[in-house]
Amino acid sequence: MPLMDDDMNMGDIHVDDLFGDDTGLSLIDGQPLPTSRPPAQELHQRIDELRASGCCQSIAWSKWGGIASIGLDGTSLYVQNLRCNPKDGTWALSEPVLTPPVAEDHPDIQLKHLIWSSHGSELAIIDAVGRITILTIFASINKPSLSRSCRIDPIDDLQRVVGCYWLNPSPVPPSPGRPAVFHGPAERDKDGGNYRYETVQAPVLGPFHPNPTKSALVCVTANGSLKILWPQTNSPKWGESHDELESIASSDDLITHAAICSDKFGALLIAFATTSKQLRTVRAMIDWGLPKTNEKGPPAALPLNPSIKTRHLTVVSWLYDLPRENIPDLEQSMVQLSHLEFLASCADSSGRPPLSPTIVAVRSYLPSPTSFNQEVRTTVDKWELRERQQGIHPAFEQLSSRRNSVGSQPGHMPYLKKTESFSTNKVAVSLQVMNLGRVLFFVYSDGSVEYRDRATLAETFLDHDNLDKVWHLSQIGFTYSEDEPCLQAILSPTHSSVAQIGNDGKVKWRQLDYRLGDIGSSLEERNVYPAFVAALALSCSTAVMLGNNFDDLLATVNKYVTPTFTYDWLVQLRFILKPGVDYSEEAHYDLLIRNTTIQLFLGIQQSLGFRGEGWARTFAGKYSWIVLQLRHIVVYVTMAANVKPKGPGGESLTPLDDPEIIVSLAGSVHWVLDLMAWIIDALFEIKKDIPSSVNVTDASSISLPDLLKYLKAKNNISLHLLLSSPNRGFLTAICRRIQHLDYIARKAIIHTSGFAPNQNTQNGNSSAPPALINAYIGIATLLNNTLIKIKTFETLLLSLGTSIKSAYGAHNMSGSSSNAKEARNNIEFQMILGGGK
Repeated sequence: MPLMDDDMNMGDIHVDDLFGDDTGLSLIDGQPLPTSRPPAQELHQRIDELRASGCCQSIAWSKWGGIASIGLDGTSLYVQNLRCNPKDGTWALSEPVLTPPVAEDHPDIQLKHLIWSSHGSELAIIDAVGRITILTIFASINKPSLSRSCRIDPIDDLQRVVGCYWLNPSPVPPSPGRPAVFHGPAERDKDGGNYRYETVQAPVLGPFHPNPTKSALVCVTANGSLKILWPQTNSPKWGESHDELESIASSDDLITHAAICSDKFGALLIAFATTSKQLRTVRAMIDWGLPKTNEKGPPAALPLNPSIKTRHLTVVSWLYDLPRENIPDLEQSMVQLSHLEFLASCADSSGRPPLSPTIVAVRSYLPSPTSFNQEVRTTVDKWELRERQQGIHPAFEQLSSRRNSVGSQPGHMPYLKKTESFSTNKVAVSLQVMNLGRVLFFVYSDGSVEYRDRATLAETFLDHDNLDKVWHLSQIGFTYSEDEPCLQAILSPTHSSVAQIGNDGKVKWRQLDYRLGDIGSSLEERNVYPAFVAALALSCSTAVMLGNNFDDLLATVNKYVTPTFTYDWLVQLRFILKPGVDYSEEAHYDLLIRNTTIQLFLGIQQSLGFRGEGWARTFAGKYSWIVLQLRHIVVYVTMAANVKPKGPGGESLTPLDDPEIIVSLAGSVHWVLDLMAWIIDALFEIKKDIPSSVNVTDASSISLPDLLKYLKAKNNISLHLLLSSPNRGFLTAICRRIQHLDYIARKAIIHTSGFAPNQNTQNGNSSAPPALINAYIGIATLLNNTLIKIKTFETLLLSLGTSIKSAYGAHNMSGSSSNAKEARNNIEFQMILGGGK
């Protein structure tokens, strides 16, 4: 009979609890026994997974904001997003949405790894035997479509993927060396005043897919195969190319971990570790098989037939080149890798030469449950891939001189330079890069995080008192909520929050928060507030320039929002992005509609001004929400009038021939007509209720601060909607498009027997369906019964625009000179922000 139940978990029993007191046992010499609890069984399982393969990340965060995760059963896939609760305006993770099964033919095979593409729209799902499924999530959030099925891949354990990498997105238009922009740091002026923002540019390294809108997935398998999955430029079909990295002769040659990055020469750098403790590097070139001609044809019209060429660079041992017999028994678990990363070359923030391509390897030690010492440890090693000039033996030089010939100098030889390592008494479960590859972000099993400089591996963002140079929110004292057990973690696209999987297998979202006291409320104060605003401006502007979602930033600042804070943040963001918002001289509004920066500022204002459906929006939030709706309607009506998709038979379709679209447009027309009537009514309300101290009939004596104070007290935005040139542009564009709809609607009613807006039916050869005629009758009825005629409102806008131009001219602010443009742009930007604090 056994003395102890085999199912009893000794890791859950604390030594002191056995005796019912809190004294604890002591050794003979008086030293206390170690009180560290042994690592949880889930952590042991997770480290075993990391040691077995370099591809076992079951959570991934897209640059568009989607969070994908593998379920507890290992076969289901879920997608989540950050969402704002409409009841109270708070942010949280949405409920997980289950996607359709990705491998119905073999449901027993576990899913192991998730990785989003560099564009953010494709999700690669890799299972335990190396089969790859690719989902596309483009037009609709949480509604994926199958782009590549894993059924075409063989079921072979040696084909399991141990490293993968999506190619970087090609610059648009394609231009070699076009940089990616990163903003930072923010440095305070010498007099201790405002912050100045620096900009760092780093080239986007190839290779690239020939089609700028597509990417390709590069994979390394356990049996030494290098595979590239690529979509055709002119079709959604995916192809595959492969080459052999390593000849596998025994189990010692199997690859356990691989890491890939782009090279400055347009190639791929690959590092892989084998079971025999070797660390090898390879350079791979991709030839897309495009014809070499001088004609610059569109890449989408040319089929691809890529091939791969590889060249071995270096080989070392990642275990300090020490024989196994010299390693103590306690360190045997330290000779197993858990992470391997290859970081591309990048510029150094200190002005030193660019950092060489760097390999980072992580080894973690976990004691067994029966071990006396339950302390854990992680060691991080680093190598830099460098080049040195090869020397020539003097005998060869003498031989060359005897023959009266000049020999060529040998080329540079690559080698790996081992740099200093660091160790910590924690277990690393995640390693990611940020700040264009210059900062390493570590997440440990206890939920704690560390930021380390890539060049020195020293901790950074620690000096919370020095706010003269700001990089990140963590530098000024922001920390993640509470530390909880963590098995996996992924950093957000803005590097300002973390999604993690705990011991229970559930996804949790952690935000940065400030716990060191009052954050302040004015840029003039010498406290955290100016640095807080500067760090937010840096993170937001970088996310915008890289095309990343920044919802987690809005969620982080939600608890600190005041009208003053929103204004200060957007002003600092304007100093970085330098948007153009003056359209007082524009007669056409195509540039206005394409100006996404205006949409950015308005979107931030309306989000921070929302506190729930039961609460009134702030002045700036209400103003921004209405202007965004105007822009949306302009785009909607323009697309309905101009976009002509192809039908099933290849014929051109006109959205204005679809009754459902016309009914939808009628709702937008109804909203615009009500808005115009409300604006006119609100203007008369100002004249009726305005205090006698504010005379709006005499422009020379009006007090703008008093007027703005009155408008904000009444939450009346009608005057701002008309005085801002972008708003007048949107309203004028809507008026002209609605008049075009009115013309089509009346023509449809008059020619009910032989009219349809499509060019194929305008000659009277066919009649419009009754549903379409009724839809157009609805629009015509709305426009006929409106309180404010469209033509009258457009005349008001044109007259007001002319008066504003005259006022600009009277103050030497008209014309195309740089000073005049800057002055007008400053005024227009103040209007977008609601006129001031």
